Amino acid sequence: MSAQFSVKGSSVKGESHRQRWYNDRMPTLLLRQFVATLLFLQCALLWNQGVQAEIVDDIYTARLVVEGRDTRSLNAARRAGLAEVLIKASGDPQAPQSAEVLKALDSSQTYLLGYSYEEEADGTVLLRMEYDEQAVQQLLREAGLRLWTANRPLVLTWLVISDEQGRRFASVDAAPQADSVLRESFVRRGVPLQTPLYDLMDTAAISPGEAWRQSSPALMEASSRYRGAEVLAGRVARLSDGSWVGDWRYLDNGRWRSRSSVADSLQAFTDAGAELVAGTLVEQYGVKLTEDSDERYRLTLRGVRSFDDYMVLQQVLGSLEAVRSVVPESLLGDQVSLRVKAETDLQQLARIIELDTRFVPLPLEPGQNGLSYEWIR
Repeated sequence: MSAQFSVKGSSVKGESHRQRWYNDRMPTLLLRQFVATLLFLQCALLWNQGVQAEIVDDIYTARLVVEGRDTRSLNAARRAGLAEVLIKASGDPQAPQSAEVLKALDSSQTYLLGYSYEEEADGTVLLRMEYDEQAVQQLLREAGLRLWTANRPLVLTWLVISDEQGRRFASVDAAPQADSVLRESFVRRGVPLQTPLYDLMDTAAISPGEAWRQSSPALMEASSRYRGAEVLAGRVARLSDGSWVGDWRYLDNGRWRSRSSVADSLQAFTDAGAELVAGTLVEQYGVKLTEDSDERYRLTLRGVRSFDDYMVLQQVLGSLEAVRSVVPESLLGDQVSLRVKAETDLQQLARIIELDTRFVPLPLEPGQNGLSYEWIR
């Protein structure tokens, strides 16, 4: 009986010890969790307040490796180049599968403005082809595909790879091949890529292990120095059969979008990451091209203090693919009112305009319609 009581006594004592440990540690654990959550929300809010973007100037250019300079190689490259340009211009990896596009690929030479050959030191022959921007956009219109405008958000990408050499960031120093493959995938999808510096500040903020776990607070804290860039995180491991398996996470308006991938090559895996980003951004910035549904909106801009300011402003707005025309309505002091004809709705037009940080949104006055900005040059 005493033995039974002794066992029970030990059990009760053990539970009491664990309870005391729990009571002592729980406030600290809850505090850490609260701080981590607060940090994530605060950083997400900062990202939503301003997006860093850049103009992609090679959307209608393709650069492919060819077997030689013969006609057969040229014909095959023209077709593949047009398909690549359509993917970059639309953000849709399935764009070349459209019935209208398949017919156009058979006559790809009609879309080609010019081409030139380049030869690298190892003898590799590259063919650079430039396609007609207006003709490609008309093809997108006929195929019912969206146009992804050239001003595109910059995407900060953290990638950790795991192979026979261990687990490490895909940096130029630690994994140059992975860095090169990642860049190529983003170029071919028309996604502006920003890779971390991977300097002492970065390594102090986040370790390969934390990036591998895809810890949201750690990723957000490490990315805070690159304020304004979109955030993409990837992890991938090479299996014994040579295949690659991993995950991508993309921060979209404060919410993580995820995609798992099993790929035959590292290139196919990085392609999946670029496609995740492109597909998400096209939902926000892609313009549905139509022949007869143009809308007209009034834009009011303050801070236009000279004729030079006005000319730059009109040129910037007129260069947006979603905008068909810009007509001045009035000028009062430093405030200009414009009538803009666009191929999209007002909300999306605002998102496209505000990728340019020189347009600072202003609240509308009572009874005012359209969009209002402070022009900061």
